Amino acid sequence: MLEEYETGFLVVSCSGALKSGQIANAIAVKMAENGFAEMISIAGIAAGVEGYVNKAQRVNDLIIIDGCEKKCACKIIENSGITPKHEFCLVELGYLDSDGPVDMDEVDIFRKKIKLLYGQAKSNSKYSVCGCETCIRD
Repeated sequence: MLEEYETGFLVVSCSGALKSGQIANAIAVKMAENGFAEMISIAGIAAGVEGYVNKAQRVNDLIIIDGCEKKCACKIIENSGITPKHEFCLVELGYLDSDGPVDMDEVDIFRKKIKLLYGQAKSNSKYSVCGCETCIRD
């Protein structure tokens, strides 16, 4: 894991039926595509797939992105015996759910918010991420 994702971060997200869940998933996918974090399957964790559960239990920094206030992804993590440390809910960050296709501009706005808040929480870590747009990891 650390060769490809040298930060050692993992990300899981909601991918629910609401647009907020789809945006949460798109944010996690973009974080993985950019090498910021490795994305693992929340469905695999919910199903008790050993490899996913073990990986989520062992990692120091698991980023959880939920779309709405139901926080299904966070509940799945908790039900797997893992204490969430880095949990983000798009609705709590100001997202207003709507109909229509996922807007990639919205994805980028909320991805940047999450990176900034995560960076602030990690400011004392050797893997500190400032969240600014000039860092190598987008």
